[in-house]
Amino acid sequence: MSKKLSRMEANKEARRVLNRHQVDLAYCQYSCCGMEVKLNGYLCKHDGSEFNAHQIEAIIYDFQRHLTGFTVWGDFDNWNFNSERISHVGERPQGNGGEEEQTVYVIDSDDYDSEAS
Repeated sequence: MSKKLSRMEANKEARRVLNRHQVDLAYCQYSCCGMEVKLNGYLCKHDGSEFNAHQIEAIIYDFQRHLTGFTVWGDFDNWNFNSERISHVGERPQGNGGEEEQTVYVIDSDDYDSEAS
């Protein structure tokens, strides 16, 4: 059984995960509280390029690997995700009633379990 991380240690590990995936922390805010990692702002890389769903899935897996037992919540302007699904929030196309276009991806947790073994 692993020891419980302090909030400071959990935030430090969250920052490491985000840096490892080249997340631009000028636009991404993160906080670990209890057993949750909450992310918000705008999700992009240091070079200004966008993430795709597979890269976000890799970030979620990395959080699960390094912050075992934590739930990950991402509520960004351009992406929404948790440990089970990823949604890309697109631009508001004209004539769509002002609603944002969303593409939803489902995360297969069985893949994560087999990779972790």
